[in-house]
Amino acid sequence: MARTPEPSDPRPSVPGDAERTPAPDASAADRPAPGREPAVRQQVGTDPALDEHQKQGISGAMWTALILGLLILILLLVFILQNNVPAVFNYMAWEFSLPLGVAMLLAAVAGALIMGLVGSVRLFKLGHRVRRLEKERADIKRALR
Repeated sequence: MARTPEPSDPRPSVPGDAERTPAPDASAADRPAPGREPAVRQQVGTDPALDEHQKQGISGAMWTALILGLLILILLLVFILQNNVPAVFNYMAWEFSLPLGVAMLLAAVAGALIMGLVGSVRLFKLGHRVRRLEKERADIKRALR
């Protein structure tokens, strides 16, 4: 039994398709002319931890936390207005009296300041990482020249 020759392109032809020619070898264009080879390239030390995929951004969680924080502050304002009774507070050797609502507001402000410090540490770490990546990028560019 005679076999029929298989077509070279197994895909069905679509009307209007132009003849497909193979793309030229892109690496051949990047090679230097004979006799003009570049000098031996330096090895650049890279940090493989910088190439790892980062966790998803936290901006969505930050917006959710901000909205929840605003709702809590509104509830705190209602609490302050309804609780103007004086309360006695002892802190180490100090003793003072404040309206309960004001004391709660001061506690919320202190918590917000602490969270601001935590956020600042994160921003500092990200800035340090960006500077390291830029330095590594400059080293790679310098080595490729």
